[in-house]
Amino acid sequence: MNRPDARELLEAARETLMNDVFPSMPENLRYEVLMIASAMGIAAREAKMGAGVSQYEVAAYKEVLPEAAAIDSASLESARKAMKDAIRAGSFDAPGQKQEQLQAVLQKAVLNALTISNPKVVPPSEGTR
Repeated sequence: MNRPDARELLEAARETLMNDVFPSMPENLRYEVLMIASAMGIAAREAKMGAGVSQYEVAAYKEVLPEAAAIDSASLESARKAMKDAIRAGSFDAPGQKQEQLQAVLQKAVLNALTISNPKVVPPSEGTR
């Protein structure tokens, strides 16, 4: 892989933007610069953690879904669609172990997504898998 990679480039560009450009920006453009810096941070975290988070989510859904659910094991979109279809079909309506497993998997998926999009809201002990 080439160095610097995409994540490193985004991090360096964001750091330059915030340390060198932002302080000299007129007040009326500061919000826009902060939004750009935020988007760069999200993109850098996605480049770093996105594949692992997606793999975890697909694997977790496969464990919880009924055997009849069709999942392309390489596709997060396919896994999410299968999960949505199973929930809509009532596969997890009955209280019990399956419902508790679903809740745990969905909670972890949300925490993983937040770790990428807004890590400040995720408690340190709840990081990605």
